[in-house]
Amino acid sequence: MSSYVAALLGLVALLVACGAVATLGRGWLPPWLRTRIVRPAVFGWAQLTMTAALVAQLVGGLLISTPDVRFMVTMSGAVVMLLAAGLIGLAQRLPFSR
Repeated sequence: MSSYVAALLGLVALLVACGAVATLGRGWLPPWLRTRIVRPAVFGWAQLTMTAALVAQLVGGLLISTPDVRFMVTMSGAVVMLLAAGLIGLAQRLPFSR
């Protein structure tokens, strides 16, 4: 992974983490998401999960030199990213009512 891609990925992870803190701390959502997200707390946890996935991708691409370990770390980051996508979908659904 080149240093430019790593810097961009680190910046994206930082921005997503800031959004997660704002969503979990104050319930704030960006204006373009306010109509679709009905559960802000779940969306905040999804953002934190996405941040963890991006950091795993960054660590796997930059810091690990063994190919097998690098593959496992980056694939675990991909699985965590899919989990975050599922949480985002859950945050857009209305709560279950009885």
